[in-house]
Amino acid sequence: MLLYVVIIAIVVYFLRSAIMFAGSLKSKQIQNIKLSQEFTPFVSVIVPSRNEENNIETCIHSLMETDYPIDKFEIIAVNDRSTDKTGEILRRLLQLYSNLKIVEISEATSNPNLKGKPGALHRGILESKGEIVMMTDADCVVPKTWLKSISGYFSDVEVGLVAAFTMVKHNSEFEKIQAIEWIYMHTMASAGLALGKPLGCFGNNLSIRRSVYDEVGGYENIKFSVTEDLALIQAVHKSGYKVHYPCSSESSVTTLPCITFAEYISQHRRWAIGGLGLGWVAPVFVLSSVLIWAALIIGIFSVNLIWILAVLFVRLFGDFSLIMTSIGKLKHEHLQSRILSSILYFMLIELIIPPMLIDKKIVWKGQVFGK
Repeated sequence: MLLYVVIIAIVVYFLRSAIMFAGSLKSKQIQNIKLSQEFTPFVSVIVPSRNEENNIETCIHSLMETDYPIDKFEIIAVNDRSTDKTGEILRRLLQLYSNLKIVEISEATSNPNLKGKPGALHRGILESKGEIVMMTDADCVVPKTWLKSISGYFSDVEVGLVAAFTMVKHNSEFEKIQAIEWIYMHTMASAGLALGKPLGCFGNNLSIRRSVYDEVGGYENIKFSVTEDLALIQAVHKSGYKVHYPCSSESSVTTLPCITFAEYISQHRRWAIGGLGLGWVAPVFVLSSVLIWAALIIGIFSVNLIWILAVLFVRLFGDFSLIMTSIGKLKHEHLQSRILSSILYFMLIELIIPPMLIDKKIVWKGQVFGK
């Protein structure tokens, strides 16, 4: 009986890994298209900012240094009830950059769908005039190629949304683990999309055609989620538009890592609660991980080294192979030596997060969401 559990766990996780691996390769193949260099639509970049005095200036400078025509884009920084010097810094930057616009939010909205970040993004989009709306966060920096690389996908009129990879700035070992984890999650998300099932994306590197945003009703019409990016990509995909998920250093942005373990756990708890919106996919992924842990525990208590090694091999090899489909395209080969140890770390985190999902209340940026 115990042997059957081990075999089932290995088969299930192998199938999950094989499907995701095939999806990732398919995603890379889909994105291997020649982008139009002549297509330069007017782009509005929305940067929601809440108490970002330490980051906002660096973010705005990086956006202004892109190689996109200066008369073809605007930056809309949304100051969402900041209590620090964010507003003061933005007003100073306004004197330097003619295509920077500041939108001030002074009070919380009564619309339940527009609480927190979705509300800030929606306000910024309403004030925008771009054919393409690109979104990033105040703690991110973008490469010079970002605007041109992303906007090129919209030369195809059937494309409604483009999600792209976000890298984590990394120096310490803890930060390198986070960098690998973000590559892993992005790869899973892009693989799922290529297979016809949006599994998520990251709102700090998300772009949408303005007409499509209006057509789906925007965040005002989308039920509130602490992972507003997932809600938006699901809405656009359901509407029948093409959604691209490029994996490239030219289209990726860089964000700051979690500094403390408590901050890291809080982030993952928010992601997990938002991930409940995936429907049947969520329990399937959870089940595959639970089976791996069950098989590993059986092997340990049975003192069966072969079982233990077999279970660890399918988990490590499956996840390692998936990460390797993206790491080269992102020019992060220097992280390869830490992939296996990071996967073992992720396995431990899987044991910590589930008990925390009983309480659905989320505290983020000083705001409380959920019950």
